[in-house]
This record gives sequence, C-alpha cells and structure tokens, in this order.
Amino acid sequence: MRVLFLGNSYTFYNNMPELFKDICARNCVDAEVMSVTCGGYTIAHFVSNDNDCGRRAKELLNQYKFDYVVLQEMSVRPASNPETFLKSVREFMPYIRENGARPALYQTWGRPDGSPLLVEKGWTHEEMQELLKSAYVKAAKEHDAIFVPAGDRLHEAYREGRDTYSDDGGHPSPEGSAIIAQAFFDALVTKQMEGSK
Repeated sequence: MRVLFLGNSYTFYNNMPELFKDICARNCVDAEVMSVTCGGYTIAHFVSNDNDCGRRAKELLNQYKFDYVVLQEMSVRPASNPETFLKSVREFMPYIRENGARPALYQTWGRPDGSPLLVEKGWTHEEMQELLKSAYVKAAKEHDAIFVPAGDRLHEAYREGRDTYSDDGGHPSPEGSAIIAQAFFDALVTKQMEGSK
C-alpha cells in the first residue's frame, strides 16, 4: 500500500505519517508513505504550480502509483470559509483521479477551550469541531473520498481529559499524533479490508 500525504504542520507534527506507517508494520501491513508538507499551506497551494510543494506533489503523482492520496486543509479554513475549501478540493481532485488513487480527507479538530482563535471567531470548541466535520464530510461525499475522522478522535480524547494538544494550543501533542495515526490506520486499512470482504 502506498500513501501520499499532502498538508501542512498538522500532518508533519510529531512525524505523524511515520507513526501511521509504524502501526501498519505492527499489524503486518506493508505500507510505503510519502509526504509533501509545508507549514501554513492550504490545498489551494497544492493546486498551484507557483510553489515548490505544489510542484513536488504533482511530480510524485506523475512518478508513482498511489493507493491513497490524503488531503489536509489549513486548520481553520473548512470552518471559516467552507466554500473555498470545497473549491480547492474540487480543483485538486483531477490529479488524484488521473493517478488512479483513492482520495482521503484528513479531518482536523477544533481548538481547545479558551483558545484566542475561538474567542476571535465567537465559537466554542464544539462549534468549531462541528463546522470542520460538516465541511470534510461534504467534500468526502462529493468526491467518493474516504473521510478520516482524526478530528473526531482527537476531540473525544480531549473531552476525556487526555493530553491531546501541544503547548501552542493548536498542534497535536505526541499522544494526539498517535491518536491521529490510529485513525488513519482504521480508515485506510481496517475499514477498507472489512469493506472488501
């Protein structure tokens, strides 16, 4: 199984794709993982050819056959500007289809209670979480993509009192990244194997 992750620091923090690969290995699943990630990037950056990450993503899609291509949007955009997010997904989807891969959408998570962003937007943690989920689910349905509920898993662990956020209040902690990697394994491996039976 070959997986390409495209995103920003929410993907590369704590080397999450490698954590996913490690879970695969522990479960006797042979997985090759590649990533193109740039801090603060949106999916629109990957659509564009005006930056190194956008060009690199397309080079990999031309060079390799992938089973899954994971798209991760900038953390706030699907909640604050869902139509821009959906437009960017639509614009990148032909590159994934031409490769023959199945798209996977990496749902991100709401900021913790009291976050300056939540105060600025007038959202609660739960409201931001629901806005994000709604946008990712809508995109997944539109493109027959796999919805990876990483944000839901992180939210559940957060409400259980687990240490899910890094000190900056946005990125995942090491435990949070482990939870996210497990969500990817469950969505891309376990669920797909069950569906093929």
